[in-house]
Amino acid sequence: MFHTFGTPEPLRSIGQESIDMAEAKRQVEIAVLDDNPFAPKEALLHHKFRITELGPDIRSLDQVATFPIIVCDVAGVGRAFGSSLEGAHLVNEIRKAYPDKFLIGYTGQTHSVATTNALTAADRRMAKDESIEAWIKNLEAGMSEVMNPRNRWVRMRRALLERGIELFDVFKLEQAFIKAVRQGKPDVLANEARNLGIAQEIKDLVIKFSATAVAALIGASLGI
Repeated sequence: MFHTFGTPEPLRSIGQESIDMAEAKRQVEIAVLDDNPFAPKEALLHHKFRITELGPDIRSLDQVATFPIIVCDVAGVGRAFGSSLEGAHLVNEIRKAYPDKFLIGYTGQTHSVATTNALTAADRRMAKDESIEAWIKNLEAGMSEVMNPRNRWVRMRRALLERGIELFDVFKLEQAFIKAVRQGKPDVLANEARNLGIAQEIKDLVIKFSATAVAALIGASLGI
């Protein structure tokens, strides 16, 4: 059986060489999970970043659904999830639920091999005493990822392929994503996911991505 399509849209058609960093800072809200006050917060606010401290007692991953960038302490965070790895375990769980988010794990201690391995799910690992310049560099790198539609989808696409989704299904989802961004309609991607013969877990993952990431990209008025 053969399927026919019109001319596929290349992903680069919705990509950007660079983003307006000032506008990105106005749009992106950064969540911080820490059992202590976030020391760099005041300086980062002066650099126009939007910082929201959620504390250490997160009990559901839904609490971070709307935050494209998440900064998570390793110790004393996420104990409700029952893992001795605490924040490192939480970073790993957020990555599984939201593959497109930009995650920074940070700590002031030396940790076990298990904790270090769990932190490989983070995009960046930082020490608590890092310079403000290092924080700015990493947060701006995160914004370049989450505010660029092409980069945001590449992160999701990688997760789909790692979960063993057929290339043909990933292609159809990618075309739906491009269409959703161009038309300003997140449901275009969600509906494609619902109609595909893929596992419900994967459908839910893409529908959640559509409701959070795609809706946010559209709402940011990127001029695409």
